[in-house]
Amino acid sequence: MTRFLLPCVWISWGLSYPLMSWSLEAVDLFSGRLIIMPISGLILLAFGVWNGAPALPNRRLWGQIALTGLFNMGLFQIFLIAGIATLGPSRTPIIVYTMPTWSALLAMLLLKERITLRIALSLALSLAAVGIIVSQEAAVRTAPVGTLLTLLAAISFGIGTVLTKRMAVAGDITINAAWQILLGTIPVVIVWLAFARGAYFHPEQVRGLAALAWLTLVSNVLAYACWFRIIRALPAAVASLTTLVVPCIGFGSSALMTAAPVSWLDAVALGLIIVAVTLALARREPSKSLDEATGS
Repeated sequence: MTRFLLPCVWISWGLSYPLMSWSLEAVDLFSGRLIIMPISGLILLAFGVWNGAPALPNRRLWGQIALTGLFNMGLFQIFLIAGIATLGPSRTPIIVYTMPTWSALLAMLLLKERITLRIALSLALSLAAVGIIVSQEAAVRTAPVGTLLTLLAAISFGIGTVLTKRMAVAGDITINAAWQILLGTIPVVIVWLAFARGAYFHPEQVRGLAALAWLTLVSNVLAYACWFRIIRALPAAVASLTTLVVPCIGFGSSALMTAAPVSWLDAVALGLIIVAVTLALARREPSKSLDEATGS
């Protein structure tokens, strides 16, 4: 089952790279988040209820869901959007994929997960790949604030991943994911109200609206429904490392859909990422199966 969920996440998030650029034809970054997040949260909530789960989690779970939602959704989206607005939506969002490093370190400290030589080597290769890509982007070197904001997004998502694993929030995964998104929307609204200058919406831009629909239904609804099941099934460090496939798909799809240049260094970085993910997933110690983890 995990083999099915992982490609869903890779494709859903990977294609969001070029489609995010397309969505800017219809709506600005921050306003787009305020469309995508509540709609995707409500769809997940409806789907969970349709499957027989109660719409509201147990009262004792609200604090855990709010905390993980703050890092996984709220702070992650705020820092990511601010970073993209500063650096541009080209190669620089790849900085987000230092996230496995932060997840692995936090998993070692908080979850007592053992960082084996294989995982350490995988992390080193992934950081080398990120370094190769970042080194090509002059904007990263000339806009350190944007770089820092994007790094904070990576750290926030890494913290959220580890907290989700550590708290092992009980209840229905889909309902919990929905409320993480909905509660995570609140800080995004606050920031949008403070920095809403330059907001726009052009409903006549069909390609932009189509991209917005993909980002809502696939990159959020489908991807997060899969992602939280992956977190429950795999060790936090391994789950995070699997996301390194996402920028590979992002580069390839950007080259095809937006004519973004891809250099030989990008190919080297791609090779390093493939090796890193292969190391992370190969010969891992047996853990609870996905069916056991999800109760299915």
